[in-house]
Amino acid sequence: MDTGMQTIKRDHRPRGGAFLRRSAFRIAVWCCGLAVFSPLSAVAAVAAVAVEADSTAAVAEGMAGGVESVDSLWSRANAAYNRGEFRQAAAGYEAVLARGAHSAKLYYNLGNSWFKQGRMGRAILNYNRALLLDPTDEDTQYNLAMANVRIVDRIDTVPEFFLKTWLRELGLQLGTNTWAVLGLVFLGLTFGSVLLWLLGRRLGLRKAGFYGGICAAVLCFVSTFYAGFQRRRLLYGREAVVMNLMAPVKSAPGAGSKDIFVLHEGTKVRMVDELEGWTEIVLSDGNKGWIASIAVEAIVPSAPAEADPEVDRSAEGGVR
Repeated sequence: MDTGMQTIKRDHRPRGGAFLRRSAFRIAVWCCGLAVFSPLSAVAAVAAVAVEADSTAAVAEGMAGGVESVDSLWSRANAAYNRGEFRQAAAGYEAVLARGAHSAKLYYNLGNSWFKQGRMGRAILNYNRALLLDPTDEDTQYNLAMANVRIVDRIDTVPEFFLKTWLRELGLQLGTNTWAVLGLVFLGLTFGSVLLWLLGRRLGLRKAGFYGGICAAVLCFVSTFYAGFQRRRLLYGREAVVMNLMAPVKSAPGAGSKDIFVLHEGTKVRMVDELEGWTEIVLSDGNKGWIASIAVEAIVPSAPAEADPEVDRSAEGGVR
């Protein structure tokens, strides 16, 4: 007899399955978004390889034309440094830079050569360039601190929110390529976790894929963000160092403008704008003004690179 009642079938699927499937779809969307950002990380790694290839090609071209190779120039500069001929050593390292070879080791040695000559402006400039390529090098950090002690200007830094400082310091713990590689690794882990959730037969595996995918996606985003952060520092940094023994800072661009204050060799500034041979700068304490463009030199060199040629480091550590 049909009573019009239907038997309720028990759903044997684990509770929360629909929620997990919807979440998996969201993770897939996040992965697609991350896939858009991942080329930024890849570009940094590819750029380093390209620069290294260009440097190798330049060395080969120099040898073919009878010109002294980069390795030979590097060895001669190291030998001059070890003999105490710091001017010749600096000239040798500058010649290596002129050939298109850039590395943290090279800038570090060049900074040491200028330090030994008492040229704190050029020493600080090259130490900062070395830290752009290898922000974790303790020798460079120490020598930069020693050079900063010897400059005339003592400028206070405006306090900032501790979380901003902590996040920036975290990004400086690794170089561009390292963050890029980590971003790609976590991206792969994100996709793997999504597949584990979609294809897993047991609830435990599916939960592991779900939560693991979330963690991997967050770490991928963080790594990619910091890879971009480091790359922007390398390519678009606006910091500079005063090169003149004394450089007046004026209220407006022009020699006839009023002098506000005077900066000395080695002081670090941030460039804001440029106009007809004058550069607007801002100090770490917030003061600003205009300074002659020839009196400062940008920390980011005209041809930034991340290549790290295999060279002997026998001339390093001269200041410590």
